[in-house]
Amino acid sequence: MASSTVPVPLYPRAYQANALVRAPLKLTHVEARIFALALSCIHQGQTELPGISIPLSRVMTQKKGGSVYETIRDACKSLMSKVVSIESQTGNRRRFTAYSIISYLDLNEGTGFLTGNFAPEIKPFLLQLAEQYTHVELETLLTLRSAHAHRLYWLLKSWDDVGQWEVPFEVLRRQVLGDDNEVTYPLFYDFKRYVLEPALRELYALGWVVTYEPLKDGKKVHAVRFAIPRPLSQLAEQGTEVVGKGRARTPQAQMSLELPADASTLQQRMVTRLQKLRMTDAQIRHVLDFVADDEALIARLMKISHPLLRDFEAGNKTFDNLGGAAINLLKTEFPRLYPLLK
Repeated sequence: MASSTVPVPLYPRAYQANALVRAPLKLTHVEARIFALALSCIHQGQTELPGISIPLSRVMTQKKGGSVYETIRDACKSLMSKVVSIESQTGNRRRFTAYSIISYLDLNEGTGFLTGNFAPEIKPFLLQLAEQYTHVELETLLTLRSAHAHRLYWLLKSWDDVGQWEVPFEVLRRQVLGDDNEVTYPLFYDFKRYVLEPALRELYALGWVVTYEPLKDGKKVHAVRFAIPRPLSQLAEQGTEVVGKGRARTPQAQMSLELPADASTLQQRMVTRLQKLRMTDAQIRHVLDFVADDEALIARLMKISHPLLRDFEAGNKTFDNLGGAAINLLKTEFPRLYPLLK
């Protein structure tokens, strides 16, 4: 059982060995959030896996009908049954190993916490990782609204140092949907429509423009090749500006939000508003390029973003990622701000 009732801190980054990231795993959205929050209980400087201690308010920030407790309870029961299978091959000898992820969970409405333990055998894939691992920002994960986006985000991040990932379609389908599912979206057309493109649109809303190319053998898609640019946050830090789908350029001068001398007061107010909403410089620059000097567009942006800023500053709502929420709002209100995937 959990070794302590004292809540452990939630660290800003979550880590997994690539072997675990790329193993087939099917999760619901609530399960994916619990798993992400559990991973954030781990610090890579620790020598032993800590207990899991998650505030229930972080698991589900908004009630969407039914009982929140029952929803989290069902997710916990399902997580307890999850097994990841890792296969390897040395020469002509193959090896198959199955691991449980979680060994114990305790959901307690009285304390307001979900506590538990990771299975001890999973430790080499989660702790003191020196190579072949992936880390992601927790708040970015919690911004994602679907389980498919969670899975695809982890998978793509595990290849972003390479910049390209070519994967057989059936392997990709199993990695996202689980290896015990032979009937859901076996055709690439359906997988693309209901899984791949909706997930990529969520990543695109974060400013990460990953593109893909179906590879065909005759008329049948046998593999998918992803082009994986550096995340927009990294591009901004290095003075690189995203232009179009999956392309980037480095400007001659460092990108700056300094407006020209003749910039309107409305433009200046808009920049201040977006900064208060925790959007990055690169994201704000993209919005500036979109609205230009169109006062009607800027006025509309100011109007629709006001309730979001008001709720944040007044503490009316808890935001896992205020910048991500702002991007999602702008994407909904201004569909042309981010081109649709084809």
